[in-house]
Amino acid sequence: MCRSLFWTCIPLLFSFPAFADTAGTEFFEQKIRPVLVKHCYECHSVESKSVKGGLLVDSAAGLLNGGDSGPSLVAGQPDESVLIEALRYETYEMPPSGKLPEDVIKDFEKWVSMGAPDPRTDPVKGSVGSEEIDFETARQFWAFQPPESHVVPTVQDAEWPRSWIDSFVLSKLEANDLQPMPDAERSSLIRRIAYDLTGLPPSLDDLEALEEETGQNSVERFVDRLLASQQYAEHWARHWLDVARYADSNGADFNATFHNAWRYRNYVIDTFHEDRPFDEFVREQIAGDFLDANNMEETSRNLIATGFLMVGTKMLSERDKEKLRMDVVDEQINSIGKVFLGMTVGCARCHDHKFDPIPTSDYYALAGILRSTQTLDGEIQKYVSNWTRQPLPMTEEHEQSLAEYNARVQQLEKEIKAAEAKLTQLEDSSTRSAILEQGILKDDSEAKLIGNWKSSTYSKHFIGKGYIHDDKQDLGSKKVIFEVNVPEDGEYEVRLAFPGSGGRASNVPVVIDHADGSTTISVDQTKRAKLLTMLQPLGRFPIRTDQPFVVTISNTGTNGYVIVDALQVVNVNELTEDNTQAVDENLAKIEAQRKHVDQLKARLKRVKDDAPPPAPVALAVREAEDQGDYSICIRGEPRNLGRKVPRGFLTVATYNSAPEIPAGQSGRLSLAEWLADPQNPLTARVYVNRVWQHLIGHGLVRSVDNFGHLGERPSHPDLLDQLAVEFIQHNWSTKWLIREIVLSRTYQQTSEHDDSRWKVDPENRLLRRMNRKPLSAEQIRDTMLQATGSLDDSQTESPVAALGTLVSQNNPNDAKVQLASSNTRAIYQPVIRNELSSLMRVFDFADPDFVTGRRAETTVPTQSLWMMNSPMIADRSQIIGQQIADLTELNSEEKVQTLYRRILGRPATSQEAEVAIQFVSSFEQPSDDETDSETNSTTEPELQPNAEDWADLAHAIIASSTFRMLD
Repeated sequence: MCRSLFWTCIPLLFSFPAFADTAGTEFFEQKIRPVLVKHCYECHSVESKSVKGGLLVDSAAGLLNGGDSGPSLVAGQPDESVLIEALRYETYEMPPSGKLPEDVIKDFEKWVSMGAPDPRTDPVKGSVGSEEIDFETARQFWAFQPPESHVVPTVQDAEWPRSWIDSFVLSKLEANDLQPMPDAERSSLIRRIAYDLTGLPPSLDDLEALEEETGQNSVERFVDRLLASQQYAEHWARHWLDVARYADSNGADFNATFHNAWRYRNYVIDTFHEDRPFDEFVREQIAGDFLDANNMEETSRNLIATGFLMVGTKMLSERDKEKLRMDVVDEQINSIGKVFLGMTVGCARCHDHKFDPIPTSDYYALAGILRSTQTLDGEIQKYVSNWTRQPLPMTEEHEQSLAEYNARVQQLEKEIKAAEAKLTQLEDSSTRSAILEQGILKDDSEAKLIGNWKSSTYSKHFIGKGYIHDDKQDLGSKKVIFEVNVPEDGEYEVRLAFPGSGGRASNVPVVIDHADGSTTISVDQTKRAKLLTMLQPLGRFPIRTDQPFVVTISNTGTNGYVIVDALQVVNVNELTEDNTQAVDENLAKIEAQRKHVDQLKARLKRVKDDAPPPAPVALAVREAEDQGDYSICIRGEPRNLGRKVPRGFLTVATYNSAPEIPAGQSGRLSLAEWLADPQNPLTARVYVNRVWQHLIGHGLVRSVDNFGHLGERPSHPDLLDQLAVEFIQHNWSTKWLIREIVLSRTYQQTSEHDDSRWKVDPENRLLRRMNRKPLSAEQIRDTMLQATGSLDDSQTESPVAALGTLVSQNNPNDAKVQLASSNTRAIYQPVIRNELSSLMRVFDFADPDFVTGRRAETTVPTQSLWMMNSPMIADRSQIIGQQIADLTELNSEEKVQTLYRRILGRPATSQEAEVAIQFVSSFEQPSDDETDSETNSTTEPELQPNAEDWADLAHAIIASSTFRMLD
């Protein structure tokens, strides 16, 4: 059997439906509509005194149809769109008051490239006040009514439900003359549970134990064991980090490094591991700095939790600081609205929400709270804002050791500064002049250059205006040639000037053509030159006036940078004892002082190497100095203020009396209490719906981040209500909720297709079967490491500690960010905005710029190509192949089963085993001891697959849809 045929036996293209999310609509509402309202509506809306150019931009149809110049945009083709040309000032100049910033134009180009998604179906009618919204009527919408408990429905097939969840599901199915699918095979169920709960396949021990045990009790024990594991917390924390828009860098215009974001990441992991109540989790992230704490650990945890408000991307180089402040507030409002409420509150920044009962006054009621909160503080560099960092509590011992350490460092730095000043004084004395004035001194500017030499002044101690170096390029083709004419025949000392340091070549060839012939010397430029740290004597040579004296420095065969500063030629008659004694004495003093400086620096290095842990700080907010209510920004413009509105919350989602905002506080604590109130109709519903989605594959409300009028309606509203009510009654416990769903028969159905059921319910909204789900990018990576026994299960700290203030310098010549790789789980790997790894990009990792309650699920050829060609997959396959080949005590069939268990987390089926054995057997070669040419045996030797064969089989399994899909 040929290998190409085997690859066709395992499908490489994944066949699950693409996920149609609302990212386009959200992008329009955040980036496009506010600009249109602010800059275009005055002349191009139904309320304009006269519509300029016949163009209306206050509806999707008007913008698409265009005006007197024809259609204004071509969906998917920004370069063909008149609108983009006008914004670029290439044809028309819109707006005429001045060209929009480049980042805004880029947003429009991206929007058109996305297909110009635009939810507006009617012309905009201008901003309405809250008095025009009938909130009592608005509260009749399902999402704005507090969840109520419902009677568990009676079903015809009373034997099928395993829990109250199943009764709600079966009731819907029976009402549509449908029956649920049978239970999943045990091996598929175990694999499903392991991945859904921990993001990893079941261990070999779990597989063995669960194959021997039967019944639901063993499954329950398996679920409980996984829920108690650290792997569970890490996997489910990643779900939360998706909605929390977590990253280790800022992205945007100034990709600054978030060195302390890891504390928030680990806080989330610890919260899931401890199963702390979700309502507490909400309060801590919004107002942890206000909450009571019983000890230092709780104080730290509460401060770190407010990193939720910090980790969003920010346009740090915005010079209009008031605009930046309100842009940050907007990002926070938009995130809070989607994460906790499932509402697009940010759409009300410039005008009343067009679809949901959220007036602009409610938006600025929230804005007053967050504007009274300090998120940005100071500057990283001129015009570039910095963010707040909060000190975390320390033990007395830690404080004392830091104080002692800082005192030692300050004292040594003071001594080094004084010693360096004395050294500079010695070097700048008459000794320097006396040495440089000796003989003939030729600067590099007087030399003949062959090849491209680069000028520099980076290193200290150079002669003239600078020095030159070869840039470690074009070895063997670069030369510097000095020609010297001496006034009289004699013996001369030749000195080469260069600033020595690390990175320099240790084998620079210098050819000296003198009166007695030619001498080649190898110069070690990694060491400091003997005289003044820049002039290195090369020896003494005879020189005559009637023939040229030439010194040639080249980069032939060099192992580092070649540096050339100057050449000095001194008649030895000038170097008599009387003439050199004072110079030598001063040089000795200089060298002694230099050694003293080096010793002090070495002491400082030893002290720093033994430094205690630095004072811990967290990426966390604090109260702003100027607090209070804020005014409505007309059309979202912070320089155009309207009436002031009191701080508060969403009117439509407020029942009973809203929490009061005490004087002298921003209001964040009251906001946190309102969000976590059991009477809030949205918070619990939104969360249990997300949990349901992660386990079942789709939410009961499929638009998990939008419970508003543009979102989808719940397929099982009573079940959603009951889940929310039970969740609250069970102390907001995530582990209880997950356990309840996973142990239901609804979850444990097979995912197999049934044509008759499909015709009635093609989208599986009635939950007639289990949904197939693709493994995430993180699950692919971590499975590969676990399969080879390489997965490091330790919890780590900052993955970007080695980076400076900026991830990169934001210029076209920047190389890709290089970070040390590790085998810890994917959640501990760096998330660099704008520079995600190819694995993350190809396999639909959540965009950290946005709240992502549901990741896209795409089926594209690049995924199959990546699996086939990725060096990581090839490397892991080779390791697995060698490990399987080394199991010499097993036969081929046993090896196949071991391989499948490691990679897929389940045994191979009989058909899979048969195909796999045929594959590896087709390339078997006899071993050395079986090919003895002296044997006359006619018996055919038993053939054994080699490591390469098993590696190819492993790679094929990994690249298959069987691996990628969770049945």
